[in-house]
Amino acid sequence: MAKKFKITSPYADVLSILGNSENHYKTNLHTHSTYSDANNTMADMIAAFYDLDFDILAFAEHGILGKEWDKKPSIIPLFRFQYLWHGIRRHLTTDEYRQVLSGTYKTKDNLRTKKRGLMCIPHAIEANMFTLMKNHVNGYFTDDAFEGIYGKENDFETPIKVIEQSGGVSHINHPTDWLGAYRDPSCAKVPENVRFFADLLRRYKSCLGIEVLNMYDGPNRSDRILWDELLQKIIPEGERTVFGFANSDAHRVREIDTAFMDFIIPEYTMANFRDALENGRFFSIARYAKNELGEDFVGEGAYPYVNGIEIDDENDVIAVSGVNCNVIEWIADGEIIKSEMIAADGTMKSEIRLGDYGDKIGCYVRAQLKGRGGICMTQAFICDDGNMERFIDPDAEIKPLTPEEKKKKAFDDTRLGVIVKKLSQKN
Repeated sequence: MAKKFKITSPYADVLSILGNSENHYKTNLHTHSTYSDANNTMADMIAAFYDLDFDILAFAEHGILGKEWDKKPSIIPLFRFQYLWHGIRRHLTTDEYRQVLSGTYKTKDNLRTKKRGLMCIPHAIEANMFTLMKNHVNGYFTDDAFEGIYGKENDFETPIKVIEQSGGVSHINHPTDWLGAYRDPSCAKVPENVRFFADLLRRYKSCLGIEVLNMYDGPNRSDRILWDELLQKIIPEGERTVFGFANSDAHRVREIDTAFMDFIIPEYTMANFRDALENGRFFSIARYAKNELGEDFVGEGAYPYVNGIEIDDENDVIAVSGVNCNVIEWIADGEIIKSEMIAADGTMKSEIRLGDYGDKIGCYVRAQLKGRGGICMTQAFICDDGNMERFIDPDAEIKPLTPEEKKKKAFDDTRLGVIVKKLSQKN
């Protein structure tokens, strides 16, 4: 007898508007400028995002709290080299800012095709701004608690906790870059590493998930592997899911269109945006995905996106419709369990009958759409067969460190400890 599933979709409240392009907002929430360590000014970055038809943008600079774009961000002493290196920092004038918001701004190339403007998300920050190990956390709707704070090596918890205490939300940036997965992709499956991130997500519901797509998908190419591992560990506990984010992390204009998100919002207000952010009502899109699209693949032209989702609870069927794609794949427990293809990029629909794959579905499925323009990933659809409690993680509780372990950890967290670790890895 086929399993029966209870399906929970993060898109349940926006199914009726998925087919309307006006409700799709091209979004990037991890962007830099010469106010931190980028190569282009804030004004130049905004103009480039505007020309590429982005709808929503946040500057999450290293240790600098984002403001409205006609206000001068803080200048951290660490980044004063930028004035010598690039010679200029520039944000927008109030008139330019109003024009960008209204959609009447005229850039040098004047390439924007959308009538609506580019919307600013202030109060974003990338915490742990000066850590060699890249243990970075993006915070949104937060205060200035981390402005100018250098951060501590290998410490994700402090920024996540403080962002939560300030009323904000967060996600973990490029986690497998921190793990060193570019040297050893299997580290994204090491139980100790998975438990490390799973424990953070258990204890801080305001930490919404992890970046799964970032820029050219080099040192972070195993982020999707870690995402699937975390979904398998977290969802069965019945408390939450783990959202996968996509951001360009752009430091140069040429990096802007590499990875981004498609937010589904009924009408743009800050409250609607935050609601979509916290509930996973977005799709993650990238031009580069080395594991999924190939080492040398570069997406060009129209990118694939989802324009329809149907949930049939009675028959345990999920259907996804896409545009600008020729392949739709379904993933469960980190494995592709179904794939459909058409001859060339176009509009296609794929459905999965969960009962037909009951032996391969642990607690979720997710879909990914591929086309000439890149890849589009849905969030996980939770598939509960009524027995998920048996998967509760026996290692969920953190064991207290022994005095010897505390001493070793204290050394490992120092700059000297980090250098020793890096040298030992090279050898």
